[in-house]
Amino acid sequence: MLKKETLESAIISAAKLQGHELNGQDKLVIRTSVAACLAAKKRHRQRMSTGAFEWKKPSAPRR
Repeated sequence: MLKKETLESAIISAAKLQGHELNGQDKLVIRTSVAACLAAKKRHRQRMSTGAFEWKKPSAPRR
């Protein structure tokens, strides 16, 4: 899996190659979007690796 810093630098360098000048706000948007994307990817991986949910009938309460 790619590291966050690697992805950020690749996006920034691609923008510079296309002639875009990035300010601090643009870099912040790139950082937050990359972090959100990687977090979603991690959540998806966790969801896919867990087992199927099995509902168990609750036992009778003690009285």
